[in-house]
Amino acid sequence: MTEPPAKASHRTVRTEFVITRADGTLVNLGVGAYWHRNPLRRAWWRLWGQPRFTRRARAANRAARAADTQER
Repeated sequence: MTEPPAKASHRTVRTEFVITRADGTLVNLGVGAYWHRNPLRRAWWRLWGQPRFTRRARAANRAARAADTQER
């Protein structure tokens, strides 16, 4: 008797990003990558979630560059 193929039980996957600076402060950038089995939720992420993460990441990069230029 053959075994049925394993069924994937994952419905959603998300990756969260947190920056730890040298002085110990934490900067939470939030969810950076998201996948869901439902195509409407994936579309929601592309239209609403991804642009918000991109803004947060760019702001963190600008702050890091500004701090770097002030040190020199």
